[in-house]
This record gives sequence, structure tokens and C-alpha cells, in this order.
Amino acid sequence: MTRADGAVAARPGAGDAGGSLEIHPNVVRKVAARAVRLVPGAEPSAAVKVGEDGGDLELAVRLALRWPSPVRTAAADVRRRVTEEVERITGYRVRSVAVTVAALHAETRPRVV
Repeated sequence: MTRADGAVAARPGAGDAGGSLEIHPNVVRKVAARAVRLVPGAEPSAAVKVGEDGGDLELAVRLALRWPSPVRTAAADVRRRVTEEVERITGYRVRSVAVTVAALHAETRPRVV
């Protein structure tokens, strides 16, 4: 459940006995963005949005790929890696990861003048 300050409250049992744990969406966003950088062909500048529905996370990732990365394969790899890393690090269940490939960047080579 999301609190007024935007933090996502952990499920019962997620914290220590007698305590609680809340992870701010900015932390989830950073974990997801780091996971994107682990995918071959993904540019390191992914934008991540975090939503919550009934205690589960819904993530939206917008990224660029390096040419000639296979878009479908890379998107599936991003979805899998983000889900695995966010669940492993935060303990939250990821319900969905929507991936938008916004650009394909060609390798830039230095020009000789």
C-alpha cells in the first residue's frame, strides 16, 4: 500500500519481528534502472516509473537500445532482468513491466579530419 509520502509499505513479515519496512519508489526506480544496464545492448539512460496495485508493483521502463540490438529479445531480457532484480532486492512482487523502446542508437565513430 502506498503511503501519503509515496513510500510503498512492505507486506506483513517483510520487516524484522515487531518492526516494519518501507521502500520509497525512488529506491525501486534505481534498482530497476540498474537492472536495465545489465542487459546487453541497452543504453544506460533508462527512465523508470513505479506504480503500485494491491501491494504489487507495476513498472514502466522507457529505454534506448544500441543498433543493431534485436528489439523483441532485448525487451524480453529487460522485462525478465528488472523483475528478477526488483523482487530479489526489495522483496516486492512485480506484477508487470511495460517496456517502451524509444530509440535505436547507432554506434558513433570518431571522424578523422
